[in-house]
Amino acid sequence: MNMDGTQQTAIHEALVAVQHAVTSMTFPSCDQEDLIELIDRIEEQLHLRHPNVALVCTFLNSIARSLRAQPEARHACLAIEDAIGKAGMPSTWQSGI
Repeated sequence: MNMDGTQQTAIHEALVAVQHAVTSMTFPSCDQEDLIELIDRIEEQLHLRHPNVALVCTFLNSIARSLRAQPEARHACLAIEDAIGKAGMPSTWQSGI
């Protein structure tokens, strides 16, 4: 499956929102570093000619799952949800524990 420019832009904008939320929140630095690393890995995929969509989906859901308990990160989670939807990927971050 390929991603078009609109889908990639939505994902990139969600990552910007996440990065802003993560750096402005009181968040353990190890968790913050893990999330920034996931953002970097997704950005790497977005720059590839054929991004691994399953990997991007897994990472986006993982980031949202990590942030969902943080009220300050609600905007970032909604941006991820929107990007996942636009890209036609499954959203799993709200289910489970």
